[in-house]
Amino acid sequence: MADKFSSSHKKDFTINLSEVIPYTIEFSKDAKEITLTKGVITGEISLDSLALELAQRLDIAYEDVFFKKNEKNDFLIIFTSEDFIDISIAESLILEMIAIELPYSLKNTDTHKVFTYITENLFGIPLIGSMYFGVIDRGTNLLQVRSLTGCPLNCPFCSVDEGPVTKTKHRDFIIDSDYLVSTFDHVVKEKELEKAEAHLDGQGEPMAYPYIVDLVQGLANNPNTAIISAQTNGWYLTEKLVDDLEDAGLSRINLSINSMELSNAKRLSGRGDFPLQKILDMAEYIANSKISLLLAPLWIPGINDSDIEEIVKFSKRINSKEKRFPTLGIQNYLIHHQGRNMKGVKSKTFKTFNEQLREFERKYDVSNLVLKQSMFESYKSNMLSNPLKVGEIISGRVVLPGRLNDEVFTVAKNRIIHVTGTEGLSIGTKIKARIIRNRHNIFFAKKV
Repeated sequence: MADKFSSSHKKDFTINLSEVIPYTIEFSKDAKEITLTKGVITGEISLDSLALELAQRLDIAYEDVFFKKNEKNDFLIIFTSEDFIDISIAESLILEMIAIELPYSLKNTDTHKVFTYITENLFGIPLIGSMYFGVIDRGTNLLQVRSLTGCPLNCPFCSVDEGPVTKTKHRDFIIDSDYLVSTFDHVVKEKELEKAEAHLDGQGEPMAYPYIVDLVQGLANNPNTAIISAQTNGWYLTEKLVDDLEDAGLSRINLSINSMELSNAKRLSGRGDFPLQKILDMAEYIANSKISLLLAPLWIPGINDSDIEEIVKFSKRINSKEKRFPTLGIQNYLIHHQGRNMKGVKSKTFKTFNEQLREFERKYDVSNLVLKQSMFESYKSNMLSNPLKVGEIISGRVVLPGRLNDEVFTVAKNRIIHVTGTEGLSIGTKIKARIIRNRHNIFFAKKV
């Protein structure tokens, strides 16, 4: 394709695709495909398919569509024709074709797993009901907003067995930002919230989401959004991203720093290239921005005891101006039977844990280490209606494969439902399942 040349009696019409779509574009080695990359998203488009479709839609010969890169490494699509070609129409066609084709080849560059891109038009599934993605309501004004799965870290204590080394997760999901925002707006309206908090978290790293700035801006546009907060391990933080999130309306970043010592930080992240100093620098940068900073280390007994005290001192040094929210959210290590657990490490009782936090408050003259809901302007509220009962039999079709080998999704009563015991079932297969859990509008069922 890249070796085609236009004949001398025809005119060239050129589209610089690098200026039209927000992706990095590269030719494959055999020049038969282009690879599109944005953040952790990567996928391929067949050049033959693209050329054939463009030729048909523009009523020109297949041989009159060719591709090349210019000296700036921009990707060019060139049409040769005796007739005038409207570039704006051609661009619209290209965007349409990419939107249709790209979702079928997406992969997560962090985990190297298939990415399923969920949009309202492409799948039409609800974004309420899953623990993996969408909007989760747990009966307060805080709504969890989950945009993607997948994480660059391999933390040995990961409660959901996430990251490149996972032994249980076989697929990742990424959600269209407009669809997330519209679902958030719907939940806020149904719950009649006047001071909602949108909390970006999930089974993955929220800052890996390529459209996180757009997502924050969309959530901020709701007049009933009072707070927008985000979890992060810091891997993808940059000064520019923090600046953009500040402008978009992000209120607080909860940053997980588990050690102030490099070798232990590498161990606890499961990455030999963990950039501890960069993340510490970013913590200080956030503390000096309009975004509130909460450091959220996990206290793992016998593993990072001294680190916790150093993190308390670090927070006090860089974050003394914060007045709205607590500056530390030290977490107690718990055993998670479906996650990864550190060998030989036992959990503390919450009584012991809280007593130790109060001792730190006295020792370092800090406050609010023992956290309360009210410190985050959080309060109980009515919950979304729950349309499904435990024991209820539902009928539907498989709409998506799940993240686990024997898991798929189906839809009933405008809720997405995890169904297990389904290994080998394909999309479209009719299915019956019994609801076995429905807490917080997160639904699990077993095939019957």
